Amino acid sequence: MFVSPPPATSKNQVLQRRPLESTNSNHGFASSLQAIPENTMSGSDNASFQSLPLSMSSSQSTTSSRRENFVNAPPEYTDRARDEIKKRLLASSPSRRSHHSSSMHSASRRSSVAESGSLLSDNASSYQSSIFSAPSTVHTQLTNDSSFSEFPNHKLITRVSLDEALPKTFYDMYSPDILLADPSNILCNGRPKFTKRELLDWDLNDIRSLLIVEKLRPEWGNQLPEVITVGDNMPQFRLQLLPLYSSDETIIATLVHSDLYMEANLDYEFKLTSAKYTVATARKRHEHITGRNEAVMNLSKPEWRNIIENYLLNIAVEAQCRFDFKQRCSEYKKWKLQQSNLKRPDMPPPSIIPRKNSTETKSLLKKALLKNIQLKNPNNNLDELMMRSSAATNQQGKNKVSLSKEEKATIWSQCQAQVYQRLGLDWQPDSVS
Repeated sequence: MFVSPPPATSKNQVLQRRPLESTNSNHGFASSLQAIPENTMSGSDNASFQSLPLSMSSSQSTTSSRRENFVNAPPEYTDRARDEIKKRLLASSPSRRSHHSSSMHSASRRSSVAESGSLLSDNASSYQSSIFSAPSTVHTQLTNDSSFSEFPNHKLITRVSLDEALPKTFYDMYSPDILLADPSNILCNGRPKFTKRELLDWDLNDIRSLLIVEKLRPEWGNQLPEVITVGDNMPQFRLQLLPLYSSDETIIATLVHSDLYMEANLDYEFKLTSAKYTVATARKRHEHITGRNEAVMNLSKPEWRNIIENYLLNIAVEAQCRFDFKQRCSEYKKWKLQQSNLKRPDMPPPSIIPRKNSTETKSLLKKALLKNIQLKNPNNNLDELMMRSSAATNQQGKNKVSLSKEEKATIWSQCQAQVYQRLGLDWQPDSVS
């Protein structure tokens, strides 16, 4: 009966890792395998088969010696070694860390392969895995820590150009209902059409409103950079911070002290009143959306932008109305002056015109006065004297042309109505008292 040798399977490898009682049992196992008749297989097969027990015996004896010489380290030494290795990894550069991790990982792989047949391979692999079990995880953690720790070493941006300071996209500043309602109402820059107004210096101050940001960019650090413009005649620009989670007082103060329409020289009281009204309206709308009354509004980006644009529109309309009012008042004064200086026929003053009974009414005093005037001005006749007197009177009247309160109130109301109608606003002009 032919008996074949057991195949070298994983089961056989597991059996090799089981502890052996003594060296004699190894020889017994080898002798039992050698008892197979030689005539049942060829010579080459027999030679290779006889060499198998010898290699297994030598491998098992080597493993036994390694087991006797191996000493398990106490847990505190293991933890201390692990901490020391981590410290060295953190102190090394990223390239050295990756090279060190790969070399240690390959070394651990070679060690596990060399000791695959040993009885203590499981213990050794578990000891190695406790330190280098997840090199990718350690590398990821080191990368994150190094990126955070190395960022302050980079030079922070303290000066930016106007193009770099302005936002590149605007889709998060407006609700989807506005952006998706009618594509024809969207400008080429992605903003709605109502952000473009035919008002005095609107484009300039719209750019200034876009420089109000809700958060700092990472490359700015903890401070707002300076906006650089080219040219001496360029207007002033600066970045302002207004977080989404801000109190009403912070929002009002930021709007009032902004650079919006600084050239119009609007009075502080008007800007403060306009900012308070804008924030109060936004609070009512926020409470209607959220259904709760918050001490500090946690605004969304569209709500936040809506507050800025409403305040900008209020002061822009006021600046436009005041500009139109000054022009209308100047034009009205010129018209009144022209009406008062209409050309009249060249006639002497009424006191000089002789009456019908001049011979009876003229006194000697009047005759003497007229004679003295003619004697003092022998080269000028009476008509020239009358024209000089009329010119002096007109010059005095020109300096005294003014408008009454009723006239100013009427002109102001007309300017407001024209601006509101031109912009399509349903606002009501101030009533004339």
